[in-house]
Amino acid sequence: MIERGKFIIFEGILGAGKTTQAELARKHLISLGRNANYTREPGGATAGEVIRRLIFRLKKEKAINADHQVALFFASRDFWVREFVAANLGVGCDVVSDRSYPSTAAYQGYAEGADLESIERMTEIIMEEYKPDGIILLDISIDEGIKRTSSANKDEDDPYDKLGVEYFEKVARGYREMAKVNWSDVPWHVVNGEQPLSLVAHDVRGVLREILGLKKLDPNRLPPFELSALQSYTSRYG
Repeated sequence: MIERGKFIIFEGILGAGKTTQAELARKHLISLGRNANYTREPGGATAGEVIRRLIFRLKKEKAINADHQVALFFASRDFWVREFVAANLGVGCDVVSDRSYPSTAAYQGYAEGADLESIERMTEIIMEEYKPDGIILLDISIDEGIKRTSSANKDEDDPYDKLGVEYFEKVARGYREMAKVNWSDVPWHVVNGEQPLSLVAHDVRGVLREILGLKKLDPNRLPPFELSALQSYTSRYG
C-alpha cells in the first residue's frame, strides 16, 4: 500500500514570500528523496484557474461581496482538491501549496466580515480527508509586505494586493489568531518572514522535518538551490 504524501500549506499577507518559500520547500523535500509538487490557490486546476480569473475581475470591478467570494473560492477549491491534491497525495507525492482555505478565513472572514463558522463548515465539506499535515504562516509586518509588493515584478495583477493598510491589519490579525488555536484542527507553524531569505528557508526546513518526523537540520547548512533562490529573490526585491 502506497503511503499518502504530505500536504503543506504556506500562508501570509502580501509580500510574505510564500511563493518563494513554497518552491524552496518543494525542492527540499525532493532533496530528501521524496516526490513533491507545487501548487497554488485559488487555481491549481484547470477549472480553478478560470474561477481565479473571474474572482479577480469581479473584485477589481467591486462587483462581488465577501459571501460571493467565499462561494467562488470554495468552488475553485473543490476542483483543485479533486484534480490535484487528492491525485498527488494518493500516489505518495507531497503537495506544497501557496495558499488555501486559511486565506479565505483571513481575507474574507476576518477582513471582510464573512461568517467564519460558515467558512469552517465549508472547509470540512470540501477538504474532507485532505486537510494539510501542517500550515506554515510566514509572519511579516504590514509595512514590510507593502514595501516588498510595490517593488516586485509580478506576472499577475492581484486586486487583493491593493486593499490598503487597514485591510491587511485585519488579515494579519486573523492569521495570528488562527495560528494560536491551530484553527481547523491542523498544526500551524509560525515563521518570522522578515528574516533574510536563507534564515526563513532554514526555519521552514525545520518545520518540514518536524512534519516528516526527521531529526533537526544542521543550522550551518545551506543547499546550493537555496543560494540560487536567494540571488533570484534579491534581484526581485532588492
